[in-house]
This record gives sequence, structure tokens and C-alpha cells, in this order.
Amino acid sequence: MLPSRHVGAGAVVRSRQRELRDAAWLALIPFGMALVFGLLLAPRKPAPESVPLPVADVRALLRTRDADDRLAETTRAAPLPGAVRALGSAMRAFHTLEAHGAGPAPLGAARHDVDAALADALTTGADKLASLRAVQLAAFLDEARGLESTGEPSDELLALAGSFVSTMTAEGWFDGRRLAPREPELRVMFKEMWNAFLGLEMRADLQPTLDEQRVLYAFYLSHAHPARSMRDALAAARRAAQDDKSRLALDEAERAATEARRLERVARLAAIDPAYPALYARGVLSWRRGDYGAAAIAFDGWLRDHPDGPLALRAQNYLRASLDAERPER
Repeated sequence: MLPSRHVGAGAVVRSRQRELRDAAWLALIPFGMALVFGLLLAPRKPAPESVPLPVADVRALLRTRDADDRLAETTRAAPLPGAVRALGSAMRAFHTLEAHGAGPAPLGAARHDVDAALADALTTGADKLASLRAVQLAAFLDEARGLESTGEPSDELLALAGSFVSTMTAEGWFDGRRLAPREPELRVMFKEMWNAFLGLEMRADLQPTLDEQRVLYAFYLSHAHPARSMRDALAAARRAAQDDKSRLALDEAERAATEARRLERVARLAAIDPAYPALYARGVLSWRRGDYGAAAIAFDGWLRDHPDGPLALRAQNYLRASLDAERPER
């Protein structure tokens, strides 16, 4: 019986120890909850991370796409006036020369032919120019898809878009196989290239719609990086970098250059899209490039104009973070 009594006493002791441990853990629960809630409710000053992207109306984009496609089909069935067809031929001749690196003299002569043909084509009306562009746009999209299949631009693509492929490559948006812009962006890019080449950017009847431009600027803002010359210089500097400090400085320089390009895009977008939160975006981008004073001014300006709304709380937090970063504790 003696061993049984000892075993029973040991079990009682162990049970009592477990009860004490459980009581201790229970006592810690209120403290832990208070700590968690305190961290959640404490004022936070997060750093701005992403720039807002413009949002297009998808249904409006589809209507514009369908209208362009119908116009191209109609135009193929009914030949354009001779003056408009002559303009299309002159454009193709110039782009082909440009794509093959022709010198100033032949390019100048080809440009003269384009300008002369444009003067005649304008007399037929803007609707005929829109029809020519629609046909060329449809062909361009077909050739762009072919580019992704072969990796090489066709003669037709060069005739339609000239230096497009080399420009995409220089921007880092074509890697030899895949184009970064997809069809919605490519449609708007072609329209803007076409208008700019002919000097028709200010013709309201030929302008891309606001939703088309929103699609394009969303691409620009989400695929931004320094210009080709800057990227080449940064790559050379990284190869020569000897320590982590130098490499970090180069990373900062690249980020600042990237955000500077985004700031340029935001300024252009603000001029055409009053609904875009441009001041808020400038605050984010200024922060990301290390210009905390400019970030504070931008967030403060946004809050003065928009004291309420979905971005107001973030702007308040980012404003405080910008002011703290501009005046670090000594």
C-alpha cells in the first residue's frame, strides 16, 4: 500500500502544477490582448508604396474597339479616295526607310511626300483619315501578333509602324519575343503614333477617347523605368561597383530616375483626366524618389481639396510620414 500512496501523492502534485501553469497563461491573456490592440490602435505613419493607376470603363473600351473594327471592315469594302490612299502609301514609304536606317536626304524627301499627300487628304474630311487609320490599325495589330510568334518584325510591320519595334526594345517593352503592351494598349499607342506622325494631335475628331488614354497611362505608370541611356549607365556602374554601399547608391539612383519618369506621366495624365488623383500620386512618387518636402506639399494639397474620401486617411498618414522624414530626429 505504501507505493500506492506515494504514486497518488505525485499525481496530485503534478495536477496542481498543471493548474498553476494554466492559471499563469490565463493571466497573460488580458496583457497580450491589450498589447495587440495597442499596436493596432496606435497611430501609424506608413511609407507610401504604390501610385494609383487610372481606371478605364471596360464597356466604353469595347465599344470603341468594335467601332474601329467595323470602320476597318467598311473601308476595305469601299475604296478610299485617291488622295487618302496616296497618303497611306507615302506613310508606308517613309516608315520603311526609317526602319532601315535611311539617311537624312531620303528621309527628308519621303517626309516631303507625306506632308504633300496629307494636305490633299485633309480636303476629303477627317472621317476619311479615320478610315485610313482604322485599316492600318487592324493590320498593325495582326503584325504585332506575328512579331510575338517569330521575334522578328515583318516588312509589313515596318511599313506600318517604322521604328516601333526598336522603340519598344529601347524602352524595355520588347524582349525579342513578347511585347509588354497588350492589345488594348497597342491600339492606343498606334493611334497616338499615327496622329503625332501627321501632326494631328490637336484634332479632337481623331483623338483617342479618355478611357483609351487611361488604359495607356495605366501601362506607362506600371511599366516605368529609366530611359535607355540611364539604364546603360547604371548597368556599367554596377559592373564597376566594389562594395554594397555603392550598389545601394545605384539602386537609389535608379529608383529616383524611375519615379521622375512616372512624375512626367502623371503631369500629362492630369491635363487630360480631371478624375485622376494627380496630387496624391505626386506625393507618392515624390516620397519614393526621396523628395519628402515635395511629398508633404502634394499630400497637403490633396487633403485641402479632398478632406474626405477613400484616399483621405492614407494621405493624412503619408503627410505625417513625409514631415517626419523631412525633419528626422537628431
